[in-house]
Amino acid sequence: MAIIMGLLLALPAFSQLFDDEPVRGEAGAKIKAARVAYITQRLGLTPAESERFWALNNEYENEQDKIRIKYKGGEALESMSDKEVEQLLEGRLQMEQELLNLKRDYFQRFRNAISPRKILLFQKADREFRLELLRRVQERRDSPNRPFRRPGGN
Repeated sequence: MAIIMGLLLALPAFSQLFDDEPVRGEAGAKIKAARVAYITQRLGLTPAESERFWALNNEYENEQDKIRIKYKGGEALESMSDKEVEQLLEGRLQMEQELLNLKRDYFQRFRNAISPRKILLFQKADREFRLELLRRVQERRDSPNRPFRRPGGN
């Protein structure tokens, strides 16, 4: 656990977590590795369970991304007409329904990889990991030793 948290402290690109785009590159890979290690340890996954679970989880996350990209709007809300806003709202509802259907489908697949108890523990551990990551990012941003950075720039 201490190793995982130490790894998180060493990441220089934490500020990217607040951007619209996901963290990519070396920092993103380190965060993903820390998440996998943390969750695998919290769930007590065996090597066989871990292999099946993470392959399935990666597939699930890729499918989620495809759905989100399909519905991603590019126009600023302020410049949209009322009709366009209505269409956006309807699209969001459709997206949420597709995500729910995907979740139901993958829940059945996850049950073949790990127990239902571990599925729920995964959700809890994932939430805990993200909250800890966010807390550390905020600490880093509030640190008086952090060099000044202009908003939106380096």
